[in-house]
Amino acid sequence: MAVTTRPIAGPPDESPQGPLYVYGIVRRGFRPRPGLTGVGDAPVVAVPEGRLAALVSAPGSACEPSGVCGPPGEPAADDASLQATADAHRRVVDEAAAAVCVLPTRLGTVHRDAQEVRRTLAARADLYRRLLARLDGRLEWGVKAYARGEEADAAPTGDEPVADEAGEPTDGLARAAHHALADIAECSCVHTPQDACPAGVAAACATSAYWTSPIARAPYPHGRNLLDSAYLVPREAAGTFAETVGGLAARSPELRIELTGPWAPYSFTEPGRLPGFPG
Repeated sequence: MAVTTRPIAGPPDESPQGPLYVYGIVRRGFRPRPGLTGVGDAPVVAVPEGRLAALVSAPGSACEPSGVCGPPGEPAADDASLQATADAHRRVVDEAAAAVCVLPTRLGTVHRDAQEVRRTLAARADLYRRLLARLDGRLEWGVKAYARGEEADAAPTGDEPVADEAGEPTDGLARAAHHALADIAECSCVHTPQDACPAGVAAACATSAYWTSPIARAPYPHGRNLLDSAYLVPREAAGTFAETVGGLAARSPELRIELTGPWAPYSFTEPGRLPGFPG
């Protein structure tokens, strides 16, 4: 008696069709909350590959190559569309980050289809797994410091450095505050201080992965921005970090200090920003 075996059918591919907007990378097994929507109010799903998965949605015409969802560097439709995309991006990433470790992708990351998403995950699997292991249990906090009083009205000359060669603030008070916070954090990233995203260059600001973080959504008070830093902090050290920021604010009346977070590690998904990261 001959026995014929048939291949066991795998689960049906439930990946959405068409261009896919990618929000972040997680470990396989995480499923977005039913009803969670992203860009264009499209449902967010997980596309798995190996031990990883990408959080994606298919916003349809909102993701045409020339639209706001296109790759960084391509023209955006308008500031309102760009803002809506950034808000949706943050909403998806931060909800996922409340439950699992997430590697946020750059604002405007779009792949042609689910197969391209899987190929990307497979090609970078080793790096993504190591980054997820390194960042697990850690979140990003942002700190901005502004000058008060007379110095707040003093505009920079244009050739005055805002950071030295080591990437530290040149202002003494801001540098001292940064060092105190860096001692608690595992690592930090000092961004170029700015009073606001200048009018007419919102698209350029949006190409920064950091801009997708709510840290950059904080209101810009009057005064010169002396410190704009992100800190990678273990969950268990969050209370100590926040208390230290409060103490710095109380002891430094010359500065207006703002704390935002915690957020997904937007500023630390590049290996070069993680000291001691292998490879």
